[in-house]
Amino acid sequence: MKYKFLNLVEKLDGKYIDIHLDNPPVNALSKSLINELNFAIDDIRYKYSGLIIRSSKLGFSAGADLKERAKMCENETLTTLKNYKDLFKKIELLPFPTIALLDKYALGGGLELSLAADFRFAVKSCIIGFPETSIGIIPGAGGTQRLTKLIGLSKSKKWIFSAKKFTAVDAYRDNVIDEIFENQEEMCKYANGFMKEILQNCKIALQAAKISINSSNDSSNEEDVEFREYKKTLESPIRKKILEQYLK
Repeated sequence: MKYKFLNLVEKLDGKYIDIHLDNPPVNALSKSLINELNFAIDDIRYKYSGLIIRSSKLGFSAGADLKERAKMCENETLTTLKNYKDLFKKIELLPFPTIALLDKYALGGGLELSLAADFRFAVKSCIIGFPETSIGIIPGAGGTQRLTKLIGLSKSKKWIFSAKKFTAVDAYRDNVIDEIFENQEEMCKYANGFMKEILQNCKIALQAAKISINSSNDSSNEEDVEFREYKKTLESPIRKKILEQYLK
C-alpha cells in the first residue's frame, strides 16, 4: 500500500521498522492517518521484530484533528474514538518491542498513541500532556487507563485534571517517559542502539516476556468504563463551544 500520511523505513537489515507520522502541520490524528496506521500495523505484525514510531520532521502529534471532529455527529465521534482505541490496543499487543520517539509535542491523542508503546523517549524541549479537560472531554482512547497503570492514581489525576502541558523533564520525573535527550539526533541514535541491543535476545523469549508482563496489568473492563464516561462529555457546553470555533 502507498501511504499518504506515513513513511515506513526498514532498519537493521529488515529486523525492525520505523513508522514516521507525516500529516502537516502538527501530525493531527485524522481519520485518514488512523486508517493508514491501522493498515500498517496489520501489515508489519508478522514481518518484523521491532517498531519505532516517530514523526517526519514535525512534532510527534498534537492529538485529534479538531477541525475534522467539529464536523462529526455524536455517533461518528464515538465510532472514530473506538477506532483510535482499537488501534492503540493493537499496537500495545504487538508481539515485539515498540518505542515512541517524542519531539516538539505529544498532546492528547498523540500522548495516548505513545502510551501504547513499550517505551517512550523524548527530546528535552518536547511539550507533553492531556489538555482534554480544558475543552470539555477526557482522554478517551485508553489514556486514563494506561497513564494510571504507568504512574499511579495521584499523578494521573494531576496530569488529567490540570490539563497542563508539561515539559519532558516533568514527564521524566513522573515516569511518563523513560529517557530524555538534548536533540532528536541524539534520541534517534540511542533508540536505534537500544532496539539493536534488545533484538540480540531470543525472539520467542521477548514475545513471551511481553505477553506475561502486559497480562499483569489486564483489567478487561476498565477501558469500557473510560468509553462510557467519554460519551457523557459529548454534550459538554465547553466541548461544543470549542469545536464550533473550528467550523468558522
